[in-house]
Amino acid sequence: MSLERLGPIREEARELTGRFAAGGYRVYLVGGIVRDAMLGLPLGTALDLDLTTDAQPPAVKSILEGWADTLWTQGERFGTVGARKGDRRFEITTHRTERYQPGSRKPAVVFADAVEADLSRRDFTINAMAVELPAGGLVDPFGGAGDLAAGRLRTPLDPEATFSDDPLRMLRAARFLAQFRLAADESLVAAIGAMADRLAIVADERIRDELDRLLALPDPVSGFALLFETGLAEQVLGPAGDGSSALERLSRSGRDPITRLAVLLADMGTPADAQAALLERRAPAALSRAVFAVLAAARRAVEQQPRTLPDLRRWVVDAGGFAAQSVAAAAVLGDVGTLAAEVKSLIEAEPDLFGPPVLDGDEIMALLGLNPGPAVGAAVEELRRHRLDSGPLTPEEARGHLLEWQRLKVSEHPQGFRT
Repeated sequence: MSLERLGPIREEARELTGRFAAGGYRVYLVGGIVRDAMLGLPLGTALDLDLTTDAQPPAVKSILEGWADTLWTQGERFGTVGARKGDRRFEITTHRTERYQPGSRKPAVVFADAVEADLSRRDFTINAMAVELPAGGLVDPFGGAGDLAAGRLRTPLDPEATFSDDPLRMLRAARFLAQFRLAADESLVAAIGAMADRLAIVADERIRDELDRLLALPDPVSGFALLFETGLAEQVLGPAGDGSSALERLSRSGRDPITRLAVLLADMGTPADAQAALLERRAPAALSRAVFAVLAAARRAVEQQPRTLPDLRRWVVDAGGFAAQSVAAAAVLGDVGTLAAEVKSLIEAEPDLFGPPVLDGDEIMALLGLNPGPAVGAAVEELRRHRLDSGPLTPEEARGHLLEWQRLKVSEHPQGFRT
């Protein structure tokens, strides 16, 4: 493992680091870029750079003035000053620690004097490394480089202390296990199992963001295995049932995050139960509805696969724009034969299936001489039914059908159709 790949970045930051040195301060490159450089992963060219320093925010602002093209200080009270120089963004943060105070859902920030103190309060040893600028020396007081080489996930301090400082780190541990194919230290797993309920003090949006990152990984199975093993799964997903079954389904679900979430929750009673569990954990309403739609459509497909073209159209439309995810989930939950190919062919042949109706409400009212009211809704529903039964309609065909439908309705209910 080598840091030579950071050479161009060190040179790019040389003028800035010289300004810190002139003021008697030290500055270090930190964050995932150090870990990724050691792993030989792509660093990209547009990434932001995270720096930490013993200079406090007023001194940092003074150093940046006259050097940076743009300066922003929204995070100053947390020790962070942002800057842009050319196409590069920098976030410079005073050495700090973070910890939750009793009753608070946001961590409090305390400044520190030494980089080792800053690194000691980071989440895991693989992220608790720094590169001093401009010289490039590695600061690794907790053995992060060795843990990377060994494929091991540990915390810099006792895991209880690390997770007490920020309980979200328990959920983040799952992501790093899966992202970097690591094995969790036994003490880390034990601490998460003992402290899982502490996740309740973390802001909901932070939990959602971390869960989204885990679901988006190429292979998140080992991360979710940690969640089920430690009880975090119930905190994040709800009572999702048998973990081994959920993980087996997840391994066959493909890479779509909504499909993955749906199959993880497939044992949770009804689709409505899964939706309610997500809402209870303050998942976005749109995500909860999507999971409901996917699970409902997938179960219908398994129980009674659409056999006719009208039935297939209805199944696709009822999936609510999540037909692909529903097919994938159904294939995990049971045998659905050639459903995937049939859905693909249908959507290619009838792209208007998800489009607006061939006649809108105003056109229908003008055609049938209706006033706004239930009769218009009935006509819209009849046109929808006819479209699903018969396939794509031209406006002329739609008008002809509605006029005939109205004629029959009037003959059956001569006094009441227009009400």
